[in-house]
Amino acid sequence: MEKIEHSTVSTNGINMHVASIGTGPTVLFLHGFPELWYSWRHQMLSLSSLGFRCIAPDLRGYGDTDAPPSPESYSVCHIVGDLIGLLDHLGINQVFLVGHDWGAFIAWYLSLFRPDRVKAMVILGVAYNPRKPEMSFLDGLRAFFGDDFYMCRFQEQGEIEKDFASDDTASVLKKLYTSFGSTPLIIPKEKDGGFKSLKAPDTLPSWVSKELINYCANKFNQTGFTGGLNYYRAANLSWELLAPWTGAQIKVPTKYIAGEQESTYLFPGVKEYIESGDFKKDVPLLEEVRCEIKDDAYKLGPIAFIEGTEMANIEIKQKIEKYHAIPISTQALVLSNNRQVLRPTVLFLHGFPELWYSWRHHMLSLSSLGFRCIAPDLRGYGDTDAPPSPESYSVLHIVGDLIGLLDHLGINQVLLVGHDWGAFTAWYLSLFRPDRVKAMVILGVAYFPRKPEMSFFDGLRAFYGDDFYMCRFQEQGEIEKDFASDDTASVLRKLYTSFGSTPLIIPKEKDGGFKSIKAPDTLPSWVSEEVINYYANKFNQTGFTGGLNYYRAFNLSWELLAPWTGAQIKVPTKYIAGEQESTYLFPGVKEYIKSGGFKKDVPLLEEVVIMEGLPHFINQAKPEEISTLIYEFIKKF
Repeated sequence: MEKIEHSTVSTNGINMHVASIGTGPTVLFLHGFPELWYSWRHQMLSLSSLGFRCIAPDLRGYGDTDAPPSPESYSVCHIVGDLIGLLDHLGINQVFLVGHDWGAFIAWYLSLFRPDRVKAMVILGVAYNPRKPEMSFLDGLRAFFGDDFYMCRFQEQGEIEKDFASDDTASVLKKLYTSFGSTPLIIPKEKDGGFKSLKAPDTLPSWVSKELINYCANKFNQTGFTGGLNYYRAANLSWELLAPWTGAQIKVPTKYIAGEQESTYLFPGVKEYIESGDFKKDVPLLEEVRCEIKDDAYKLGPIAFIEGTEMANIEIKQKIEKYHAIPISTQALVLSNNRQVLRPTVLFLHGFPELWYSWRHHMLSLSSLGFRCIAPDLRGYGDTDAPPSPESYSVLHIVGDLIGLLDHLGINQVLLVGHDWGAFTAWYLSLFRPDRVKAMVILGVAYFPRKPEMSFFDGLRAFYGDDFYMCRFQEQGEIEKDFASDDTASVLRKLYTSFGSTPLIIPKEKDGGFKSIKAPDTLPSWVSEEVINYYANKFNQTGFTGGLNYYRAFNLSWELLAPWTGAQIKVPTKYIAGEQESTYLFPGVKEYIKSGGFKKDVPLLEEVVIMEGLPHFINQAKPEEISTLIYEFIKKF
């Protein structure tokens, strides 16, 4: 018999252990807690003998794969990013996906984020839990089951590990493997006996073999349980980051299987969600649901189903064979061109240091032509709330705000216009949710596809040095203090005239600081007293920290964007930049646009307009011309 082989792959900043066997179309198996690649050994042998290549990694935090210490490194974006990196490293374009427990949760979001990489999937146990804006799934379970529910107890960093350590590892595993059934797993606090007070059944099911326990106990003795527990600790962070996909559908052919005693199937509302048709609504290509199977392996619970029963092999094989050699459905990436909208909405997204006010001329112009125009103050600006932490300004947070705004207003699709940071956000709104964008016009900032080897920001630091404005903006409190040494109106005049062909370098305070920078003797006509007064009044009230936090979250956004490495943006697009646009003159950008790289990453790019002699703030410098260029494009949609 062919043997399972083992290798280590560098992906998304970690080293991942991968088990594999066979040749042919690839099946990617994703394990849960407290499991390892080893959970899939039977399925791998079975399906590889039928002509499939089977791959089962130890996921981040497990077994022989690296385990970053921070729970914040275990969001769904990190885990999916690991898997995309793994597939890219192995040169695999598409997979059949099989997931169980946390592996099922990850599979749902791998299919939602990157449907182009998944032919079809089989989900074991954990049904899709669509994001509810009003309360996270974890908080809902806490409210229902109480603070001693296992997921809640798992939040206690160090405490639950100490509790587990009071028992021997083999005993911990036996208890966990037999506890996820029809009765919720409640773990008493230490004063009430702790985890050690839980009893494993007198007679263990046959699949809880000595071989299984020895293998897994040996690995968890080496690594501890923290890596696996960190998935639970990052659950609310994942909920926060998933805001852009509120209301999104998963459009991958799917089969769902659960044992009748599956604990997550018996969570409040899940059976009703599945049986009412809502599951099918959220997963429209759901083809089969099997939840009432009476096989003994199912009755024992979810892990038993994949451990030592041929039933799992049969169920998975049937689904995969159906889709072998059938092209993937690309519906989730293709523009939805709904022509029944009577009053198309244009959503304008501003940059730094701007506000909704940047778009006042364009709103008046396009509204007079029959368009509904909306321009928010983005998170951290003007009259919109400004969370204090830079970690709250990732691109996923900002796009999540906009999806929530559209949902609140009952708007299904928009024509999107973005400038500067608004352009950056527009690219990712279109990448994450192409179903919500009819077409878009981008001003200034071209699409910068993610490079796994170095973030875009770190590349700029390496090229321009530590005094480059984006680098100086990283200094929390320091650059605000530097700005405060000047008056706000003066700061704005300098910023509005600085993003041109010469890189903006801000000297350190000892060398004169921001105050030493001089505004031009003659200001452009659009930098009027009226404009400066409006902006200065708002920034006097709020300060600049909100806007600066976008720059401070730059590397976090790069980290979270790993799942979309190599992805294309498939929304009709027009790109406009001034000839002296600072970001157009960043190293490599002009060449990227002219060489066809831009068109490759944005295949529905229809027009590129470079406006002679104009710098960064073209929307404010030439509002009438820009309004005309926008209208000429969006009127087609």
